[in-house]
Amino acid sequence: MQGLSRVELRPRDVGAHRPRSLAGTETPHTLDEVRALVRRAMVSKSRLYPVSTGRNWGMGSALPVTEDNVVVDLSQMNRIRGLDLETGHAVIEPGVTQAQLAEALRDTPWMLNVTASCADTSVIGNALERGDGCFRSRVHDVAGIEAVLADGSVITTGGLDPTGVYHGRVAGPDLTAAFVQHNVGVVTAMAVSLVPRPETIGLVHARIPRDQIGAAIGAMTGFLRRGNPADGLMRIRELSLAPARDNGWLLPQGVDTGRFTVLGPLLGSNAAVELAEELLRKAFVEVGGGETLRVLDAAAVGPDDPLHTRALTAQGIPTCKGVRNALGVTSCDQIDAGRMGFLVLLPLMPLHAARTERILEALQGAVDTHGIALMVEWNLVSPHMANAVIQIFFDGGDPDAAHRAHQLRNDASCLLRGHGCAIYRSDIDHAAADVWSETSTASLGMLHRLKTALDPDGLLSPGRYGA
Repeated sequence: MQGLSRVELRPRDVGAHRPRSLAGTETPHTLDEVRALVRRAMVSKSRLYPVSTGRNWGMGSALPVTEDNVVVDLSQMNRIRGLDLETGHAVIEPGVTQAQLAEALRDTPWMLNVTASCADTSVIGNALERGDGCFRSRVHDVAGIEAVLADGSVITTGGLDPTGVYHGRVAGPDLTAAFVQHNVGVVTAMAVSLVPRPETIGLVHARIPRDQIGAAIGAMTGFLRRGNPADGLMRIRELSLAPARDNGWLLPQGVDTGRFTVLGPLLGSNAAVELAEELLRKAFVEVGGGETLRVLDAAAVGPDDPLHTRALTAQGIPTCKGVRNALGVTSCDQIDAGRMGFLVLLPLMPLHAARTERILEALQGAVDTHGIALMVEWNLVSPHMANAVIQIFFDGGDPDAAHRAHQLRNDASCLLRGHGCAIYRSDIDHAAADVWSETSTASLGMLHRLKTALDPDGLLSPGRYGA
């Protein structure tokens, strides 16, 4: 790698982040090739930035956080090393996609915790970045990892042994979580916890008037805190904030700015799903528009139904249709060069009706100031708070629109922090600032000591694994 020239990874990404210069790219196919690559980097003093498939859209795609890195593209490490259908674990490499693993699980007692993003995104990359699946936050799928450290040595954690067999959590300290959103090693394999295939999969759907968002948050919070007898991750999504003036702002085709959607799967026995539906209806009885709530048999939703893509993901089947429709492309390979620009801001949000209304009022002011629209989603990952996904859309061919979109992202982040909403996942332009602002001085010191102990020369660049 010594002497590699600076190159450009791609002319732009869908988020129009600041361009980065690269020192080169490498595409290893095996664990031994990753180890050799790391050892060569020690000699050449190159900095390595691993990505899985690089489809981290809205947060930087495959671009590194810092300049002059060798991008390590792990997409060709795409073996499913093991599938334990007795315990419900898969051991996979970073290039294994949602589509690949879901296909391997077809007609088995287990499903993959899929996301609504592209079927060709990496399971490992998204899990390491704390993405949210259809059934739970994907960080809970991370059972153990295999990683190459900065000296070329290999470690395994969480009960994943060096032969690639997952035994389950074993005695002693477990370092698995140290590799989530961190740069202390190149993760080359992961033991992934799968989802039991249930007797029944119901798909919750309701369309609620915009002015009922606080009431809907309250209703869903009560439903979760009193106990949901069926599994599945509930979402409140497609709440759009559009600028007061019409200056060419963009939202995905078909979005209704006057309504939002309640959506999510209910998984379990027939009795559990029926009980959950009954409790959910009772929770929404005082929500205007709550009578539109219905629970569909996910397996019976046909391809012509607008809910078909959501019904597929509720059954553990990934699809590209949703993300392609939202960004106006016919292939996911077109997203980074497409017309629709796209940024993502990921804050924690309270499950509190009045605070929700105040937060949205503040965000509306920022939307009006910058003339750029956004859409908010609450992923109700627990009875305590939500992982929110704020999507910001703009004309990717208009530099002024891109600038205003980034200004909106920055202002929205500041407003959210002012309302007590921390950021749980960063883009490439704000990774360092978000960590510094959300972490105590003592914790930063601990992270520095851990990084110094495992990577004293800073060989592994700060950043992420790019879904």
